[in-house]
Amino acid sequence: MKNDHKSTFKEVSQHIKPSQYLDYSAFLEDVFQWVKQRCKGYSYIIFADDLGFSKTNVVHLMIRGKRRLSIKGAERIIDALHIKSTERMYLETLVRYQNARLTSDREFLFARLMDLKSKSLSSTLEQSQLEYYSEWFHPVIRELVGMPGFNPDPHWIVKHIEPRVLPEQARKSLALLEELNLIQKNEATQNFVLTQQYISTGDEIASHAVVRYHQRTIEIGRESVMNFDHTERNVSSVTVSISKDVFDRIADEISIFRKKIMEIAEQSGDPDQVYQLNIQFFPFTKSIKD
Repeated sequence: MKNDHKSTFKEVSQHIKPSQYLDYSAFLEDVFQWVKQRCKGYSYIIFADDLGFSKTNVVHLMIRGKRRLSIKGAERIIDALHIKSTERMYLETLVRYQNARLTSDREFLFARLMDLKSKSLSSTLEQSQLEYYSEWFHPVIRELVGMPGFNPDPHWIVKHIEPRVLPEQARKSLALLEELNLIQKNEATQNFVLTQQYISTGDEIASHAVVRYHQRTIEIGRESVMNFDHTERNVSSVTVSISKDVFDRIADEISIFRKKIMEIAEQSGDPDQVYQLNIQFFPFTKSIKD
């Protein structure tokens, strides 16, 4: 049976790539389902054997999050699926990222994942979209462009952003925003104006972009507690015990609230500052029913 699947494994790596994922369990599950659709009677035990593991439910446990995948195990999978070059490095890094316990290690490894993800993208547009979300100040500078009195001089931009960025970063940010058609240069005034274009990422980079963006903005939000007086910020928190059903209800209310904030902001006349609103709702414990 094992030899019958060699050609299938060579083929699957052309359709399902590790760099599409931020969870190796989801990658393995999609690989399994892809092969199962093409090989009658395929099972998780056969799948484990094809990947170089013992004929047990070991891979199924990894997919269900009941067992960690080691680097040595990842190398077996890489060899079995004939994963090459950047995709190989990506999967190895993804395993290290998910297994890392220290926040500093996870941040370093995620930055590495972003770099490898960018290299795996064939579209220049997608690379630019991923770059847009890689730094917190790109959306901020775009908002500045739409404000009265905006000056495209990078040194002016630096003076009006907190935390500070470098003039070279501001210059490159303007170039990126123009490339993505999020801003346009008015040839008469040599200044920039906002377009009606909004950045919309495809599935290929959406998960990476969202995680990176939230990482950056949450970091800045944490620093705002010390960098701004309480009259310039509004930071609060509440701790509650709830069920899954109530979680879903609260998540819906947050979505409604976020849309309402956008409506209020759009009605604002003559804006003079750029603000960031982060809404964080996350678990402090595991379910006591598990």
